[in-house]
Amino acid sequence: MANEPAAGVTPVTGDIKRVGRELCDAMRAVTEQIPAKTRTPNELARVLKVHRTLASRLLSAFRTDDPLAAVSRMPRSEGLRIFLQAAKRSVSSDIHSRAEIALQMFDQLVNEERGGWDGFDAAITEWLPDARARFELTNKQLAFKSIANLMGARAETQLDTVIYHPNADGENCDIVLLEGLTNLHRLRPSARVPVASHVPHPSAPQPLECVLSEEQAGETLPWNPLLKRFCSEPYPQLEHVESGDRVTYVLAGNEIGANAAVDVFTANMVRGGRPLYRKSEDDLTRPHWSVGINLPAKTLVMNVLLHEDVWPGDPSLIVYDIHIHGLSAPGDPARELDRLDMMESIQPLGMGASRFRLNEVGRHVEMVQHLCDKLGWDSSCLRGYRVRVKYPLMHVAYCVAFNHLPLRGT
Repeated sequence: MANEPAAGVTPVTGDIKRVGRELCDAMRAVTEQIPAKTRTPNELARVLKVHRTLASRLLSAFRTDDPLAAVSRMPRSEGLRIFLQAAKRSVSSDIHSRAEIALQMFDQLVNEERGGWDGFDAAITEWLPDARARFELTNKQLAFKSIANLMGARAETQLDTVIYHPNADGENCDIVLLEGLTNLHRLRPSARVPVASHVPHPSAPQPLECVLSEEQAGETLPWNPLLKRFCSEPYPQLEHVESGDRVTYVLAGNEIGANAAVDVFTANMVRGGRPLYRKSEDDLTRPHWSVGINLPAKTLVMNVLLHEDVWPGDPSLIVYDIHIHGLSAPGDPARELDRLDMMESIQPLGMGASRFRLNEVGRHVEMVQHLCDKLGWDSSCLRGYRVRVKYPLMHVAYCVAFNHLPLRGT
């Protein structure tokens, strides 16, 4: 039909493109009149006596013909005003006036129509994947710093590795969960720092297997979750807190700062914790595993390792906001409104423990092999998937979901 907008164009993008193109063209015309030997950030900064970062961002914006990408790369309004003031004596008055008018129009679009730079950045990320990635990372970094200061603790990496292996009954699979925190330390002496927790699994009266415990004589914990050979030395000391069925292990003491940082790794096991097959054609159960964070970490790494006979097919990643309704099972229509559209994805790792190397945790392969050896499992039969999240958000669950359970014999 006539007068319909082109695909992907909305009134919002149309306004930003129109105003952004005029601003970019006007600023480019200013730079072209500046008497510089070259059009490099260093030369432009030297001639105008402005900061090199300002010149670099401006020239970077000119390298694209997409006005949305250009305005996302440009300096903010304050920086553009500094640039125009510095260039005023070097360019003609009409060129300078055009740039000032374009900047005023852009300011109006940002502040009056988009509610400021935060709203403008949020809007523009809908159409620019690169800008969206920077937008998400920047805001997650800010959240990490703020929450770490408020909670009084932080970690470099949170590791969550789960292993699914067929149980001897042929109907279910055993679950081993390896958890870790690297460079974990308090920022405030009074901070309580959770390390691991356990709630008894309904399918197993005593799911915590002694085979994974490395408990030492004389220790008072009801069950010691530490994999001591992989923890930092001296070994982290834990205290346990019981609340109903849940047992939570917290870092003992009140030492603060990077000099008191520890690496903590724990493991536990549930026998027969998940079914291998669905009960009937109508059973639409999707096996899944969800991870959130209990304290701020710079990086969350999830590894899902499955025996080759467990749940065929590659999984998908679903991210849920859980601050109101709690954890969710994939496919629940009541939780569709809680799904978050984030940039993270799943990385297939291939088969065998040697494929599960991890930069953030140097001994990860050794840990997986150690647990498999304890249980008599062949680590070469494991296939792996990884989710890496920079600055994971509190009250968010990252859910790795597989296809519907297979019927026996299919």
